[in-house]
Amino acid sequence: MPEIKCEFGHTLSIGTDAWVATLTLDQMRYARDQMAEKIKAAEGQPRRTVWRVSNGTICEGNYREDQFEKAADHLLRIFKAKFMEEAPDWIEKPYGYLVFERRLPSLTPELVTQHEYDTEWFPAKP
Repeated sequence: MPEIKCEFGHTLSIGTDAWVATLTLDQMRYARDQMAEKIKAAEGQPRRTVWRVSNGTICEGNYREDQFEKAADHLLRIFKAKFMEEAPDWIEKPYGYLVFERRLPSLTPELVTQHEYDTEWFPAKP
Protein backbone atom coordinates (compact mmCIF):
# COMPACT_ATOMS: atom_id res chain seq x y z
CA MET A 1 0.00 0.00 0.00
CA PRO A 2 1.51 3.36 -0.99
CA GLU A 3 2.42 5.88 1.66
CA ILE A 4 2.12 9.60 1.11
CA LYS A 5 4.34 11.92 3.13
CA CYS A 6 3.43 15.57 3.61
CA GLU A 7 5.87 18.46 3.88
CA PHE A 8 5.67 18.16 7.69
CA GLY A 9 6.91 14.55 7.62
CA HIS A 10 3.60 12.86 8.46
CA THR A 11 2.78 9.70 6.51
CA LEU A 12 -0.55 8.30 5.43
CA SER A 13 -1.10 4.85 3.95
CA ILE A 14 -3.49 4.99 1.03
CA GLY A 15 -4.67 2.40 -1.46
CA THR A 16 -3.67 2.85 -5.09
CA ASP A 17 -7.29 3.29 -6.25
CA ALA A 18 -7.92 5.93 -3.57
CA TRP A 19 -4.71 7.72 -4.54
CA VAL A 20 -5.55 7.69 -8.26
CA ALA A 21 -9.01 9.09 -7.45
CA THR A 22 -7.34 12.23 -6.05
CA LEU A 23 -5.37 13.01 -9.23
CA THR A 24 -6.26 15.49 -11.91
CA LEU A 25 -6.46 14.33 -15.52
CA ASP A 26 -3.01 15.77 -16.29
CA GLN A 27 -1.55 14.05 -13.21
CA MET A 28 -3.07 10.73 -14.29
CA ARG A 29 -1.58 11.08 -17.78
CA TYR A 30 1.81 11.91 -16.31
CA ALA A 31 1.58 8.98 -13.86
CA ARG A 32 0.60 6.63 -16.71
CA ASP A 33 3.59 7.70 -18.82
CA GLN A 34 5.99 7.45 -15.89
CA MET A 35 4.69 3.99 -14.95
CA ALA A 36 4.95 2.78 -18.56
CA GLU A 37 8.63 3.78 -18.57
CA LYS A 38 9.28 2.12 -15.20
CA ILE A 39 7.51 -1.09 -16.30
CA LYS A 40 9.50 -1.22 -19.53
CA ALA A 41 12.77 -0.72 -17.62
CA ALA A 42 11.82 -3.37 -15.02
CA GLU A 43 10.87 -5.91 -17.71
CA GLY A 44 14.20 -5.30 -19.44
CA GLN A 45 16.22 -6.15 -16.35
CA PRO A 46 18.09 -9.44 -16.04
CA ARG A 47 16.17 -12.33 -14.54
CA ARG A 48 17.01 -13.79 -11.14
CA THR A 49 16.18 -17.22 -9.75
CA VAL A 50 14.02 -17.79 -6.70
CA TRP A 51 14.12 -21.34 -5.33
CA ARG A 52 10.63 -22.36 -4.13
CA VAL A 53 10.18 -25.33 -1.79
CA SER A 54 6.68 -26.82 -1.73
CA ASN A 55 5.44 -29.47 0.68
CA GLY A 56 3.15 -30.88 -2.01
CA THR A 57 0.31 -28.54 -1.10
CA ILE A 58 1.68 -25.09 -0.32
CA CYS A 59 4.97 -23.28 -0.70
CA GLU A 60 6.95 -23.59 2.52
CA GLY A 61 9.87 -21.40 1.61
CA ASN A 62 11.44 -19.12 -0.95
CA TYR A 63 15.21 -18.89 -1.18
CA ARG A 64 17.49 -16.38 -2.84
CA GLU A 65 19.37 -17.29 -6.00
CA ASP A 66 22.58 -18.13 -4.14
CA GLN A 67 20.81 -20.11 -1.39
CA PHE A 68 20.15 -23.20 -3.49
CA GLU A 69 21.90 -25.41 -0.91
CA LYS A 70 19.56 -24.19 1.85
CA ALA A 71 16.61 -24.83 -0.46
CA ALA A 72 17.86 -28.37 -1.13
CA ASP A 73 18.36 -28.98 2.61
CA HIS A 74 14.80 -27.80 3.26
CA LEU A 75 13.47 -30.16 0.59
CA LEU A 76 15.41 -33.09 2.04
CA ARG A 77 14.13 -32.35 5.57
CA ILE A 78 10.48 -32.55 4.49
CA PHE A 79 10.62 -35.08 1.66
CA LYS A 80 11.07 -38.32 3.62
CA ALA A 81 8.19 -37.70 6.05
CA LYS A 82 5.76 -36.89 3.24
CA PHE A 83 7.00 -39.80 1.09
CA MET A 84 6.48 -42.20 4.02
CA GLU A 85 2.84 -40.96 4.26
CA GLU A 86 2.12 -41.33 0.54
CA ALA A 87 3.94 -44.58 -0.28
CA PRO A 88 1.66 -46.94 1.72
CA ASP A 89 -1.43 -45.42 0.08
CA TRP A 90 0.15 -45.96 -3.34
CA ILE A 91 1.04 -49.58 -2.53
CA GLU A 92 -2.43 -50.30 -1.17
CA LYS A 93 -4.27 -48.75 -4.11
CA PRO A 94 -2.17 -47.27 -6.91
CA TYR A 95 -3.46 -44.02 -8.35
CA GLY A 96 -2.22 -41.62 -11.04
CA TYR A 97 1.52 -41.03 -11.27
CA LEU A 98 1.07 -37.27 -11.58
CA VAL A 99 -1.17 -37.16 -8.51
CA PHE A 100 1.49 -39.07 -6.55
CA GLU A 101 4.22 -36.70 -7.73
CA ARG A 102 2.20 -33.60 -6.93
CA ARG A 103 1.60 -34.75 -3.36
CA LEU A 104 5.33 -34.95 -2.72
CA PRO A 105 7.53 -32.01 -1.76
CA SER A 106 9.33 -30.33 -4.62
CA LEU A 107 11.90 -27.68 -5.41
CA THR A 108 11.04 -25.36 -8.30
CA PRO A 109 13.03 -22.46 -9.73
CA GLU A 110 11.13 -19.30 -10.61
CA LEU A 111 12.66 -16.65 -12.87
CA VAL A 112 11.73 -13.10 -11.88
CA THR A 113 12.99 -9.67 -12.85
CA GLN A 114 15.52 -7.92 -10.63
CA HIS A 115 12.76 -5.46 -9.66
CA GLU A 116 10.44 -8.25 -8.49
CA TYR A 117 13.34 -10.00 -6.73
CA ASP A 118 14.14 -6.83 -4.75
CA THR A 119 10.60 -5.65 -4.04
CA GLU A 120 8.24 -8.64 -3.93
CA TRP A 121 10.33 -11.71 -3.14
CA PHE A 122 13.08 -10.32 -0.90
CA PRO A 123 12.32 -6.72 0.03
CA ALA A 124 14.91 -4.87 2.08
CA LYS A 125 13.85 -4.68 5.70
CA PRO A 126 13.76 -1.11 7.03
